[in-house]
Amino acid sequence: MTAIACLKIFVGDDLRFADSETMAALVGKVAGAYLETAWTWPKRYGLVAPYSFVLADPRATQLDARELRALAADLQFKLFGEKGAGDVSLLMFEGDQTDVMRFASTHGEALRALLSGDDDGAFAGRVCKITPSGVQSIKPPGGPVEGAPPAEVLAAIEPQPPLGGIDELLSAPKPNTGWWGIYYLNKERFVGSGVDWRVAWDDLAFGAIEDADVAARDQACLSAAFEQLSAPRPGYIFLPLCFSSLIKPTLRETYRAHVEKFPRALRPRMAASVYDVPREPSYAAIGQIRNFLSPYFSLIDLHVKDPGFRIESLPAGAVNSVTLVLEGSDERARLAAISRFLQDPQAYRAKRVWQGVAMVNSLKELDLCRKLKAPFLSGPMVAPLTSAPTGEIACPALNLPYRTWAEVP
Repeated sequence: MTAIACLKIFVGDDLRFADSETMAALVGKVAGAYLETAWTWPKRYGLVAPYSFVLADPRATQLDARELRALAADLQFKLFGEKGAGDVSLLMFEGDQTDVMRFASTHGEALRALLSGDDDGAFAGRVCKITPSGVQSIKPPGGPVEGAPPAEVLAAIEPQPPLGGIDELLSAPKPNTGWWGIYYLNKERFVGSGVDWRVAWDDLAFGAIEDADVAARDQACLSAAFEQLSAPRPGYIFLPLCFSSLIKPTLRETYRAHVEKFPRALRPRMAASVYDVPREPSYAAIGQIRNFLSPYFSLIDLHVKDPGFRIESLPAGAVNSVTLVLEGSDERARLAAISRFLQDPQAYRAKRVWQGVAMVNSLKELDLCRKLKAPFLSGPMVAPLTSAPTGEIACPALNLPYRTWAEVP
């Protein structure tokens, strides 16, 4: 139920673009800075043409144009001052992906026809005009500018959340998995992808997830990966496995039937992402996990949330990498976590372990990871969640996030 729209920014009277390339760069910088802080994950945005951004919200079927009025006011003030002469207007076109991308490149007569309602149905969607003083529906004339109420949206287009636990959720027709691209900073290329669980409904509706349900969720990701591996794509495939499940013999055995399905020829590409690893896992726990995973996976990656992970207690060569998973909304805390985790790379080299940072979701976080030379990166600011593995793709670090809108689930 992703809502997608194109936002065009006009500077000057009667909805004209400013001709200056300097103005285009300034508008892109100001609008991008605003969207980075206000249009937060899981919402996504990207500059696709001068003065044109694509906006997406996977939790909605319709965007609320009123949310962008503050952007119009911010642009007005920063371009012309509090009492400066000049006008800023935003046009938000919302429709399907094809029309949205066509609208991003629309100029001149086609745009005027759309605004006047004489476009002969060339664009099927709605258009809102946004200024610092208000929001107006252009198409349909006088229509709503707010988003649809979430409860009505869910009732209209989604089945009700199953009440029988994770088993019924896994059998729901809506896909519940997606893929994160794994980026190797040193070589400036994606080296593979990691499958992840994305719940179609609010997690809070289900309360705490039991151990057996966590294992079932992981096994759903393994099944999704098995289906994707039938298509030849280069690169590593990182598969999620819960630490607490792997150290319990009964639950550990429930994974075996799933991992044994993968052909041996594909195992050099398979990597295990063991998540929810504690600050200092015991030697015995790491040994059990390694003994279980080694016959099936060529790499073992530990996902930790504590930047003070005790790497010194890990046996040398026991795993291949340790990845810090960023969490929370406090930007300063997230940046501090990155700095602490990457402050002593020599300690990780001594254990023959690579470092990575996951869930990077802002430009500041990405820049800090680049500055501190984090080898492996993933998250919304690196590449969005997609419906298929990214594979191996060269991409300069300055071009991140790598976006292929057609693949966004």
